[in-house]
Amino acid sequence: MRPRTLAERQAALDALRRELAARFGAHVLLRWEQAQPQRAARALPTGSLALDLASGIGGLPRGRLSELAGPPYAGKRTLAAHAVAQAQRGRGWAAYLDGAQSLDPDRWRALGVDLADLLWALPRSLPEALAMAQLLLRTRALDLIVLDLRPGWAGRLLARGVRRLRPLARRAPTALLVVRDLLPSEPDAGLGGAALRLRLVPDEELWLGSARAGLRVRPLVQARGQAEPVAVPVALELDERAGLRRAAELFDLACWLGVVVRHPLGFLGAGTVLGRSRSAALARLEAEPALWARVEEEVRARGLSPVERPVAGAGR
Repeated sequence: MRPRTLAERQAALDALRRELAARFGAHVLLRWEQAQPQRAARALPTGSLALDLASGIGGLPRGRLSELAGPPYAGKRTLAAHAVAQAQRGRGWAAYLDGAQSLDPDRWRALGVDLADLLWALPRSLPEALAMAQLLLRTRALDLIVLDLRPGWAGRLLARGVRRLRPLARRAPTALLVVRDLLPSEPDAGLGGAALRLRLVPDEELWLGSARAGLRVRPLVQARGQAEPVAVPVALELDERAGLRRAAELFDLACWLGVVVRHPLGFLGAGTVLGRSRSAALARLEAEPALWARVEEEVRARGLSPVERPVAGAGR
C-alpha cells in the first residue's frame, strides 16, 4: 500500500473532522499545521531516553499497539503528554482521546504540547472511544493516537475493540498508545496483542520542604516475544509541574553505563568534570546544551541492555 501524499492526508483529515463532528458532537477540537511530518522512523520517541533505549527500536512502534499502565497517579498521563510533544516536534500529527478526562491544558502546554495542533476528543463511553480510534486509524494520516481509558473501561468489550484496532493500526504509519489505570481489584492481564507494554511502579515521592514536588517511578518494559517484563535500570523522576526530569534521567543512565564515573574531583563525563555532586552535575548539563549532547551521544552509542539492578554511581 503506497504512502499517502500530504494533500491526500489533508483531505482525509478534513473528511474525518466533518464525520467526527457529525457523529460525536462539537467537543472535538481540531486545527492542523501545514507541515510535512518526518515519518521514516520505525518508532516515535517517548520523550524518555531510558524507555526509548529499553524498547529496542527507539520508542513506540508505528503500526502497532502499545500499552502504558500503572496505578493511579503514577505518571502515566505525564509520559503520554511527553510522547505527544515528541510527535509534534518531529512535525507529526497526534490525537488524544481523553476518556479519563485527565488532560490539563495549562500543564500540557508547560510540557511542550501544542494544543492548537492536537486533535483532542472527549469520548463519553468505551464504545464511543473505540469508534473514534477506528475512524482515526482508517485515515492513515496520524502519527500518534493516544487512547486514555477511564477506570472501569475494561472487560470483554475492550478486548474485542482492541482486536479490531490492531489490523487497522498495521495498515497505518500510526503508533497507537492505550493508557489505562491498574486498580488493586483488577488483575493485570494486559491488552492482548500489544507490541510493547510499559508498566510504571511508584518508587517514592519527592518532596521540597513540606510540599510534594513529584514522584520517582520504576518502569517495566515488555516487548513482544519476551516472557516477562524487564525493569529499566534507572528510575524516572516526574516533577509536578515540569514533567520528566530529563537531566536526572540522562545523568543516571550515563552513570549506569559508565559514561559518567565517580572521581575524587567529582563526576567525570565527556572529558570534563560535571560537578562535585549530583545536583551540580544536573545543573551543568541543563545549562550547557553542547555538553548535554555529547553525554547523550555516548549513552546512545553504548546502548542499554535492560537488567534488574539499581543505578550504580548515581550518588544520591
